[in-house]
Amino acid sequence: MAVRASLACFPSDPALHAACGMPWGVAITPFSATDERGFPPATGTEGHLLPRCQSCFAYFNLLCPLDRWSWNCAICGAENDLSADAAARYARDGGHDPPEMRSAFVDLLLPVEEGEAAAAAAPTPVYVAAIDLSSSEEFLELVKSALQAALEALLPGSLFGLLTFSSKIGLYDVQGPIPIVKNVFIPPDSDGALQVDLEDIMPLCSFLASIDSCKDRITEALETIKPMSSWEVAANAHDGQDHVLHHIRGFGVALDVLINYLSSEYGNAFELARIFAFLSGPPNYGAGQLDINEDQNSGKARGADHILLQEQTSFYRNLVYAWTFLQLQMNTLILLL
Repeated sequence: MAVRASLACFPSDPALHAACGMPWGVAITPFSATDERGFPPATGTEGHLLPRCQSCFAYFNLLCPLDRWSWNCAICGAENDLSADAAARYARDGGHDPPEMRSAFVDLLLPVEEGEAAAAAAPTPVYVAAIDLSSSEEFLELVKSALQAALEALLPGSLFGLLTFSSKIGLYDVQGPIPIVKNVFIPPDSDGALQVDLEDIMPLCSFLASIDSCKDRITEALETIKPMSSWEVAANAHDGQDHVLHHIRGFGVALDVLINYLSSEYGNAFELARIFAFLSGPPNYGAGQLDINEDQNSGKARGADHILLQEQTSFYRNLVYAWTFLQLQMNTLILLL
């Protein structure tokens, strides 16, 4: 780093600076190859031994007043103790001084373990499959086949999560002896929130399973997924709800809470997760629902099963804008059958 002052002499205090009436400033070039005198930096490989201020976390440097067992920070003035090893390191003995005692311009390397370097270079891949249960058996069979093929193609060390949605959201834990699912209902008037956070239902570390050790149980969990029309409608047929429940598709709420769920561990690379959403029709329940009445259709393509809808809500657009800073890559596969 090169530091060049606008004047050859520094004012000793703010009052003198104000009294002199002359402009004073400093030009700093952080990544300069040489300092202001044209000298290269003093180098070393023991950057991890450099003391840091306990008050402002600045590094020890040549400008810091040094005593036998303590030093004062040149930035904030705080006094810091020296360990026995650091005191021995900074015992002045001429040519054997460490780099930070020979120059104010130093370039020290921090040793990094091989595993840590690999982890820093390649964040853990995270994949989440969000599956629509308000669909047909044929749709789910296609989804299962696609996901089983995807599992074989994922890189070793990847994390995988399985979520289902309809009038409720299901989270699968595949890290135990047998796969289990925990459900939370979506309130009809939900604006994108649930009564219970997903993190309280299942910790994210239980939801995201390693492909290396849990691939078989993920496959078992996929085989247990059935459409609502095959198991829940029959139980509610006496209430006259058989034509209602299996068409409920709370996709907007599921997507919103899933993004919040993944961001609950911000800093652990979960912000790089990829979400694969398998949607069998337009969302029609809770936040982000669409009106699919005939007068809302902008046109039809290739028959009545392929209805093109105009944009009716800014919910999904706002969702993308709100979470852009997470750099969450949302790869959505929509199958309309």
